[in-house]
Amino acid sequence: MVHEKAYRYYTDNSNVAKVSKKSVITAKAKGRCLVYVLTNNGVYRKIKVTVK
Repeated sequence: MVHEKAYRYYTDNSNVAKVSKKSVITAKAKGRCLVYVLTNNGVYRKIKVTVK
């Protein structure tokens, strides 16, 4: 039996912000991006991130 993480995180622009394996968002440059949080059952949410 293989167990996946309960949540997975992705960013649509890794030049602006990155997301660590421990779900910490780190700013890299000025701009905007979206961070997606996905669950194992297919539910997801978008988080708008603005770095000034």
